[in-house]
Amino acid sequence: MRSAILAVALGAASPAMAGNNELTIGSMNRSLRTASANAVTDENLGGVQLGVARQIHLDLVSNLQIWGAIGFASASAEGQLFGMPTTLDELDVTFGGHARYLLHKNLAVFGRLELGPSKSSLAIEGNGHTVSDGRWGAVATGAVGVDLFLIAMSRFSLGARFEMGYVAHSATSLSPAEGASEDMLVLSESQASIGHLDLGGRYYAFSLLSQF
Repeated sequence: MRSAILAVALGAASPAMAGNNELTIGSMNRSLRTASANAVTDENLGGVQLGVARQIHLDLVSNLQIWGAIGFASASAEGQLFGMPTTLDELDVTFGGHARYLLHKNLAVFGRLELGPSKSSLAIEGNGHTVSDGRWGAVATGAVGVDLFLIAMSRFSLGARFEMGYVAHSATSLSPAEGASEDMLVLSESQASIGHLDLGGRYYAFSLLSQF
């Protein structure tokens, strides 16, 4: 009888496995504090992010999980440059890993590190014309957070994730120019470099989380 009670107690105290696959979708907000970003907007960079992950069974430490992950993020901000409206856009594709420590079947803390390519785009409107440019660079993200599961079963879990971290972004050289049609001659003088744009900064994100 005592053995049965002990087994039940241990089973209740141990975090339940909720599958090897993970899907997250949510919103993020990044604080832009670099001089190049502040020159074209005084807003934060906001948007959506999507993540998929697969658990890697290494069994290093009890209740510690290691996950391989792929992330997608799309964000934008609006502002002004010398009185002309501007629009910033960013698209990130990242690859990396997560480490999650299960405190309870309904609660876990985690850290993640991801890096990959990032496309930065800038559009400037003025005098009835729009000039724009977009270039690929690199981005690296480091974050810590908390997972809270509302549903935590052996094969399915559903909950929420809150994370805070920092995004390091390569300074991308942009030279906005007006779009041209196929029969239009483009002169180099109509395109001018505005320098390097760095969209790095601190961020926070809130996501819905499912494991299965």
